[in-house]
Amino acid sequence: MNAVDLIAHEATALPAALQAEVLDFIGYLKTRHPQAPAVAADNAKLAELIAFFSPYRKDFGSFVFDRDEANAR
Repeated sequence: MNAVDLIAHEATALPAALQAEVLDFIGYLKTRHPQAPAVAADNAKLAELIAFFSPYRKDFGSFVFDRDEANAR
């Protein structure tokens, strides 16, 4: 059982007044530790960068480096 399930399980056992207090505390925690809303912007920027560099992507999976051949050049 993860933390969210455990919190939900414990909160359902409380009376309505205490459940409201738990919600109030969750609101307090959200203001005290704000989440960065830039995740969508980061995903858009990442998609833009992937699209920009896609013509330069090459598959080097079968490439084998030969030091002697490189030194001969």
